[in-house]
Amino acid sequence: MRRVFYILFISLELIFTFSGCSENKDVMDLTFIITPLCIAPRLQNGYGSEINQLAQPDDVELLPDGSMIVSDVNNNRIQYFSPSGEWLRSITANDLGLEESQIIPAGLTKDNEGFIYITLEGVGRIARFRPDLTLDQYIGRPITVSADEYYQPENDGGLIKPQGLIAAANGDLYVIDMAKNIFQKGEKRNFGFRKFKKVMRGGIVTYVYDDDFNRTQEITKVMRKSEGMAISEDQTTIYIAEEKPIPNQFGNVNRMRYIAAFDLESGRFQDRLLGVTIENDSITGGYFNDSVEGLSVFGEYLIAVDEKAGKIYFFDMDSGECRAFLGKKAYFYCDDHSNCIIDGINYNEQAIIAGVAMPHLKNDWRKNELASPDGLSSITLVDGSSRMAVVDQWNSRIVVYDLGWVLQNIE
Repeated sequence: MRRVFYILFISLELIFTFSGCSENKDVMDLTFIITPLCIAPRLQNGYGSEINQLAQPDDVELLPDGSMIVSDVNNNRIQYFSPSGEWLRSITANDLGLEESQIIPAGLTKDNEGFIYITLEGVGRIARFRPDLTLDQYIGRPITVSADEYYQPENDGGLIKPQGLIAAANGDLYVIDMAKNIFQKGEKRNFGFRKFKKVMRGGIVTYVYDDDFNRTQEITKVMRKSEGMAISEDQTTIYIAEEKPIPNQFGNVNRMRYIAAFDLESGRFQDRLLGVTIENDSITGGYFNDSVEGLSVFGEYLIAVDEKAGKIYFFDMDSGECRAFLGKKAYFYCDDHSNCIIDGINYNEQAIIAGVAMPHLKNDWRKNELASPDGLSSITLVDGSSRMAVVDQWNSRIVVYDLGWVLQNIE
């Protein structure tokens, strides 16, 4: 099996071309030009379990009226905020009819009909909500299997710890299953990838596992770890972020993070990578500082989050060039989550949970000081304006931007 994968990697290396942010080109820094519209929760509440607080959220999805759905991971709930960041509603395990208290909501997406989909990592399912946020149905089923068993027929449609997902215009779902303790860390895949097809049966919408797609797609044969995905507006391409590249793949000696373009019709990768620089047919550098997380497509742009650097990048999808970036790494932020003394206070996770360290009061959202940004969403609202929201995870808040104003400054 190892030999098969090795040959696959070599063959792909020969056909890939590289496009990305070149450090020699002018890339606009919008950090000191753009001021966010608001944050959610609207008040500077910081980490906590009250209804108007978040606890290191993971993802956000903007709705057509500007309201926001947030996966509030450490509180094991889903939060709903108004366009101005006011708390409106919480959805918990009890609301979902589940006995498990640890639902661990993760990835968020919506379809063209307004249905909302949320991966529940703790219970191995995807929850489909109606536009009024009432539960419609569950998709997938929880399984506990080994890596070798994962793609066996008896485990079709099974999920271990689903995280990132996207919905195509036709309602089909693509899901990343991050079972870190199941998949191997070597050259084989160490995450699962599933597609569920939307079908009508007796006038009722249901979802079925797409066996043909899942057995032929190359994503888990080439990529090693991924959470962020986005789909092109013409529905032909999935952009997927590589978090832990395989050493030396595509001449990537320094294991630079990148974004690959996956063709849905053929089930194969396109011959281009975004976010990296190329020299002598090898990846020599790139813009992502050891991490690439949330992705979103808006018009001609692919928007990508660099968690470690605290930046949001804007790529031209046609040329692959990086046109601009926004944000800067917050000073009061602990990279390793364990030991980070700043001004005499340890800004680790335990101190934040205990209320000893309060980075949200130190890191100014108005100055785009982002601490571990993660999930990302962009949308054209019903009034014709456009917005972008990003999860500011370490500060336990969502930062909202006037996306039209951002793009106007780029163009």
